[in-house]
Amino acid sequence: MRTAHQTEPGLLRHPVAKGYLVHSVTAFGAVCGMFGLIAVADGEPKEAIVWLVVAMVLDGIDGLGARRWSVRENVPRIDGNTLDLIVDFVTCVVIPVLFLHRFHMLPEGWSLYIGAFVLFMSALWMSRTDQMTDDHFFHGFPCEWNMIVPTLYLLDSPKWFTTVACVLLALTQLTNWKFMHPMQVRHWRPINITVTVAWLAIVLLMTADLPGHEEAGDYILVACPMYIVGLGVWRTLRGSSAIDPHASALPSVPA
Repeated sequence: MRTAHQTEPGLLRHPVAKGYLVHSVTAFGAVCGMFGLIAVADGEPKEAIVWLVVAMVLDGIDGLGARRWSVRENVPRIDGNTLDLIVDFVTCVVIPVLFLHRFHMLPEGWSLYIGAFVLFMSALWMSRTDQMTDDHFFHGFPCEWNMIVPTLYLLDSPKWFTTVACVLLALTQLTNWKFMHPMQVRHWRPINITVTVAWLAIVLLMTADLPGHEEAGDYILVACPMYIVGLGVWRTLRGSSAIDPHASALPSVPA
């Protein structure tokens, strides 16, 4: 019987090749970021959201490949965590902040100040040495502005609500308030992934329907962020034992 290793294409049987493939997937997120920036500059919110979603999907699968193929050991000359943070700062922070400003989602006269505050706090969070707990919850809001901003845009949220949401989330970034990692938290993982995939799907569907607005989709749009925040609140108030009694035995890995 042929093993899984034997069924892989010839090039991907080499661990170094696998490592560079994973790093290439991560780095391609920067290319998605470039197209996302161009879309924002050109006043194309639909295209910008699509590129943010593509970058989010790449960010979700590269970590799985990195852990499965031991990329850190096989390609030690490239720091995957640093590469991931560089790409994430563009796709998860810079583009969403520009999106907020370009498409007038914040009160007139306050857009640049609020955007600057979000950038400032997110830069500090990206530099934290304690970003994640042993059971894979983030300390503070993990710069998932690429999830929050499209959601608020598609919901056509009032400017005051968008302002409050951005400021409050940014203020948590130097705290130990917990936020769930959808792919790595072991507790209820199938539900976590299902909710996230459902959110991605409805974002794409509602983006394609713009400038139309299907109110039924609003419930799914709200459900995913609320589920993530809600589980984080529970984890914060109850501690790691509320989620996984064996959490202390879990290794901490980069997002």
